[in-house]
Amino acid sequence: MKHATRLGTSLMILLAACLVAGCAQKPAEPLVGGDRDEHGCIGSAGYTWCAPKEKCLRVWEEECFASAKEAITWELTQKYKPNTTFTVTMTQEDEKHARAKISFGGPGTPGGIVLASRMTGIWHIVYEGNGSADCAALRQEEFPADMLQGFCD
Repeated sequence: MKHATRLGTSLMILLAACLVAGCAQKPAEPLVGGDRDEHGCIGSAGYTWCAPKEKCLRVWEEECFASAKEAITWELTQKYKPNTTFTVTMTQEDEKHARAKISFGGPGTPGGIVLASRMTGIWHIVYEGNGSADCAALRQEEFPADMLQGFCD
């Protein structure tokens, strides 16, 4: 009988230890794919938002824009609204950088310069205007010196 009591007590202690150990919570680990952005794109899986196509995509599988000119034109249309007439004329372009002229009202009318950079596979305007530019910031974007000629000499 003493043996049974000792065995029962040992089981109770073991059971209590298991319950206490089971109640100790591990820190929550982030869920794989739990990093959705405001559009629902999962960055850790390589997805970024492509506004013109209104969907998440992987830029190495599908381009958001067919060209730098298309990207620049789309961004300027968003900024100036679709009823503003402007012309984009590409002057220089490489894999990661583009320079264009923008004129309002058609070719030859007043306008300025547009510089676009292709970071993380998507083209974005980093400068637009005809005045002074933040040349240090443009150099950080690693623009070729010839694309900055005329205002960041």
